[in-house]
Amino acid sequence: MNTFLKKSLLLLTLAVAVAALAACGSEEEGLTLQNEEWEDVSISGKDKPTVFFHFTGVD
Repeated sequence: MNTFLKKSLLLLTLAVAVAALAACGSEEEGLTLQNEEWEDVSISGKDKPTVFFHFTGVD
């Protein structure tokens, strides 16, 4: 039973690591967001700080 728990924890840790790496993407693409016209806007490599606003649409 102890071996089963160790293997399960290892597989869970591996799955979380793979998911985190997949979510990060590659550095070549840079970090992009979509503006109000659904166009991609790059926010990486800027000289000035960027402020983000997130509107949820809650009434």
